[in-house]
Amino acid sequence: MTLFQKQQLHIEFSAQLRYWIDSHLDGFFEQLDEEFFSLAESAVNDLAQRSYIDAIRELRQNREVLSSNYRARVLLATEKFFLDYRSYQQEFLRTQVRIGQDQNSMELINQDVLEEDLAVMRVAHHAENRHLSRLKELSALLARVTPTQTLKRNEVPVSPGVLANALQYVLQEWSGDLQTKLSFYEVFGKHCLDRLEKLYPDLISLLEKAGLKPVENLLQKPAQARQQQEQRRTGTSGEAPRRFGQMDEGTLFGVVALVRQLEDEQRESLGLPSQSIADFPEDWPVASVETIANVIGILQSELSMNPPRDIRQARVTQNALKGQLVSELGKTVTDQKVRLQRIDQHIIDVVNMLFEYILDDPIIPAQMKVLLVRLQMPVLRISLEDKSFLTDRSHPVRDLLNNLAAAAARWSDEGDYAENSIYGRIEQAVQRILNDSTAGVDLWIEVNEDFETYVLNEERGASVAEERLSQVAKGKERLSQARQAVDEYLTRLLPAAVPAPVYQIVDEVWRDVMTLILLREGEGSNEWNKAVRVLERLIDSIIPRADPEERQIQMAKIPLLLADLRRGFASISYDSGRAAMMFKQLQQCHVTTLRGLQPATMKYQPHEKAGMEGGSLEAILSDEFMQQASELKQGQWITWTTGAGKELRGKLSWRSEVTDLMLFVDLRGRRVAEMSSSELADLLRSGRASLLTSIDRPIIERALAAIYNTLTRQMPGHVLPA
Repeated sequence: MTLFQKQQLHIEFSAQLRYWIDSHLDGFFEQLDEEFFSLAESAVNDLAQRSYIDAIRELRQNREVLSSNYRARVLLATEKFFLDYRSYQQEFLRTQVRIGQDQNSMELINQDVLEEDLAVMRVAHHAENRHLSRLKELSALLARVTPTQTLKRNEVPVSPGVLANALQYVLQEWSGDLQTKLSFYEVFGKHCLDRLEKLYPDLISLLEKAGLKPVENLLQKPAQARQQQEQRRTGTSGEAPRRFGQMDEGTLFGVVALVRQLEDEQRESLGLPSQSIADFPEDWPVASVETIANVIGILQSELSMNPPRDIRQARVTQNALKGQLVSELGKTVTDQKVRLQRIDQHIIDVVNMLFEYILDDPIIPAQMKVLLVRLQMPVLRISLEDKSFLTDRSHPVRDLLNNLAAAAARWSDEGDYAENSIYGRIEQAVQRILNDSTAGVDLWIEVNEDFETYVLNEERGASVAEERLSQVAKGKERLSQARQAVDEYLTRLLPAAVPAPVYQIVDEVWRDVMTLILLREGEGSNEWNKAVRVLERLIDSIIPRADPEERQIQMAKIPLLLADLRRGFASISYDSGRAAMMFKQLQQCHVTTLRGLQPATMKYQPHEKAGMEGGSLEAILSDEFMQQASELKQGQWITWTTGAGKELRGKLSWRSEVTDLMLFVDLRGRRVAEMSSSELADLLRSGRASLLTSIDRPIIERALAAIYNTLTRQMPGHVLPA
């Protein structure tokens, strides 16, 4: 799998895991609370009872922190597994029982530590036996993601052992005694680990949909697998090439097989050179790899000295290279009286078509195409030297091309061409390959490892930035919801018309006071009820009374009302000068009321709700573009052109379920845009936006599929292999 495929799979895997965690943690803590209460009731002495009562208090105080820390720990294990496996092994696959290597006696071990470790092992072992078959399926599928292609069931990032160890890690900060910790593990085993059957089938289905297949054969014969891999690298296997259709993807070898069948007229229609380069006497010896590599190296050096600067130059250069390469190779083999194998010419044809596809690819930005197309000669040289490039989906050259193209596809031109920018790092990777015209596959591996490390670091930073943006967006939504709820409450509570000073206090101050309380304390809290009563007393204070005694009672209540209002003003740090003016105006209003007169009033108008634009809901949903926008999933990418003509691209990071607002971020997790479904639908409808639906598919696979379809169209009678 490419790095970006792993990243996408990690996102989807983590989303499933997060949902399972969130759906079980609340019940777990509630059951644990009941367990502590029951143990406190049945405690044999006051000391034990006090321990459990303290545990209840600590649990209720720190429940949110414990929940958050546990979720973060488990999700970190998943991230490390997919994106940094060595780190995952070191941090999460530790020995559970912490026995010192230099200690020869169990008596030297802290008994509390040992008992806690054994409790963790017990609940994990029980759960592993309960879910054994599913764990085996998961380990066989997830082994595809690991560098060694092997994975034991207790090494799965969602295995009971890893999940239980995460809880043990979080409980390092727990101040309670050992018995309360043991209660954590007992309840966790029953309430969470025993219910993994609700998680594992969904994860297995997700992995299978992502194209992962079990690696049982590799698990059974790791030595044989390593031997075959080494033979492929060294070319010493002595085995015949695999038949086309034997592998599970469209291979370059299969495309070459089609190119071999093309007639001259068909080659011409596809823009391929004639086959004269291979039409030499059969008794001439075959040209050596070095002979061909020297010709390619010369062209590579010339291209490095005068690289194309824009997409137009890149197309011109690419077309010129096709003819120039054929011409130079023909001249060289004629002078040396050697011949070129037809398979080599066909490889040249396919590599040319591969880079033509890159130039025409609708997903990669033009500036990035100009960089990537410069790798054409090095790719051609490697593919002629190492024929496994044709059939090996994980060939190092293909890996690097796929990773560079994946990063390029997510890049927007914002003028950042610095050395450590995405553009700068792709340019460095390309230049390192170009600088050594004789380097073999090892250089591609080295460059790819460096680039993957860079991308992983960028991904971590982007994840943090994206999470912060999402929290800000969620905060805005909560504020919007709270304001709307307060406005609805005020509309019900306030009379149709109120005096201007009261209107001003309610609209500018008390609305914010109630919103803040609603966010912090919630509706129905003591603070909320106090704020509502102050508002009710304010309204009552400006209702004229005919009875003098009632007016006296009304006047006596005003000082306490004003004091409560001032406390509310202070709670939101309202401007003191403007507050004094408001209270002075309210005083005049009270004077009028206490004389038995009605102050001048005005109609209270709550803040307008954001309405739906573009007609009825039914009409909008029937629009295909609105449906595309509404069905856009988190993690999917789009590209669009702004009103100023600038092309942008972003990933959907968060969508509000209330306001339908969508937050888009770039490759580094920075905010690119916020828009609603209707705004995105308008862009799609006008042709100014498009969904990058194939962005997660590696560039080589996209190119092969396109080339294969093009070739089969040239052969109407061709039947696709089964």
